[in-house]
Amino acid sequence: MRITVSAWDPSYADSSESMVHANKAQLELGLELVPHDWAPIDPPSTTPAPPRVLVVDGVRRLDARVDIAVDERSPQAGLCASYAAGVVVCTLAEKTPAARLDTSLIERGLFSQEPGDGMHAGRLAHYVPRRVVATDPADLINAVQDRLTALEAKVSMQADPGESDLLVLDGALRGRAHIPGAVGYIKSHQRSYLPDELHSVVGGLSAGQRTPVFGLTTTWKRHSWYLRLPGGGDGAWAGIARLEASADLTVSAVTALADASARVLPRLASAPHKDPRAPQNLTPIAGLERALRMKLGDPALLLRRLRASSHPGGPTASTSSAML
Repeated sequence: MRITVSAWDPSYADSSESMVHANKAQLELGLELVPHDWAPIDPPSTTPAPPRVLVVDGVRRLDARVDIAVDERSPQAGLCASYAAGVVVCTLAEKTPAARLDTSLIERGLFSQEPGDGMHAGRLAHYVPRRVVATDPADLINAVQDRLTALEAKVSMQADPGESDLLVLDGALRGRAHIPGAVGYIKSHQRSYLPDELHSVVGGLSAGQRTPVFGLTTTWKRHSWYLRLPGGGDGAWAGIARLEASADLTVSAVTALADASARVLPRLASAPHKDPRAPQNLTPIAGLERALRMKLGDPALLLRRLRASSHPGGPTASTSSAML
């Protein structure tokens, strides 16, 4: 028996699909190769690598829990949240990749059944009212995530990839599959979707190799493949990422995207001494997350201003002393 320990915090596991739905996944394994012929695939050296990779990611922060009193009814729970999305353009034509922040968007929202006119953190920020049907804390957080997903889709549409560029969206492609030429990038795994007899193909991948493309249907339909990045250690799934592409694409178009991902993403893999989520948390993703969090502002200052705005004579919402 051999046990290898991942450096990843379990909280980073992809939560885009519940285990109930994941366990009911339907697979189309013969799209690129029949299962009997499955083996690690090297991207063709004759195929030009994408000159640029455009990486899209977003961050969210729950700034304060609020209670909103309306008339004589019991106060309604709410969340003040900040979230941002951006695009990093990585130029790979040279030996040393270069990256720059191309576009970023920031939003703040007050999520509640009764958001009123939102809330102001003094002159620093306005939390736009976002009405949520349910009041359970998990529903409020899901509503924040939905807004972040929409913001990521918006900033993705503002990106301007060339015909040969690769557009990578951090996380599952769900809700964003309509973005032309985009691939979803899933960094960690709650489960393998493949049957047991094909696990050895994933475990046998070398850095820069991928599995054949397969069809995957749970609560939604897409194409998918696995890719190994360099520097992940010696575990069978160390350094493994899963990618997704729209189910509307032809198999030849998806295999071209899969080959492009295998050609360029290993060059962007992070290093363990720099990032605890290495190598799957690509270097431009980590840099983009840092830049976006800085743009969200000082959470302690925002909380103080929110508390000040909830004093008598201010908005009807009163903030909890608990930070989330």
